[in-house]
Amino acid sequence: MPLNPDDPRVRKTRRSLQAALVRLILRKGYDAVSIQDIATEAETARITFYRHYADKQELLTDCLNELYEELTQKTEPMAAERLRRGESPVSVLYTHIEAHEILYRILFSSQGTQTVMERLRHHLSERAAEALRQNAPAQLIPLEVIAAHVASAQIGLAIWWLDHDKPYPASYMAQVSTWLTLGGVLRSVGIDHFPLPVPQPQGQPATPA
Repeated sequence: MPLNPDDPRVRKTRRSLQAALVRLILRKGYDAVSIQDIATEAETARITFYRHYADKQELLTDCLNELYEELTQKTEPMAAERLRRGESPVSVLYTHIEAHEILYRILFSSQGTQTVMERLRHHLSERAAEALRQNAPAQLIPLEVIAAHVASAQIGLAIWWLDHDKPYPASYMAQVSTWLTLGGVLRSVGIDHFPLPVPQPQGQPATPA
């Protein structure tokens, strides 16, 4: 009989297996982890693992899907009050990456699944398109092109940040990502010049663009 994913017992077991996989990856790396390792770490039996997942790749994909779902819950919809406090989808993204670094490293690597990566890219593109529709109704370049560029640029910079072992704080990287992206977006909606303060590392004064 197929398992009911909404059953609290099923959710609890899957969360336990997911957490076990993440802990093991931190200790020994994904390739060295076996199904028995996961079952032992989760304090369950191999047969229990196989009732929920076909293999560790399916478990990893479930982890990444959970990661994506949590991010979308945090970034849509964002109330005006949160925006006024300085939050934005980009700042939430970097904070989320920092909190779940190991899973994002996997997602951005060859071990990550293309399906989840494309869902993330689509989500960021949709958030960019939504912001443009609300704040810049007249575009000189098709909306979908601008949104696709924004999403790809944000992911690319986040990958660079992790590849270089996070040399700057998450808050600074969110500001940089927004600053780099916003210049091109403003031109795409007919605004040739807008005084954007250059982001500075914490403790340094902002420099006018």
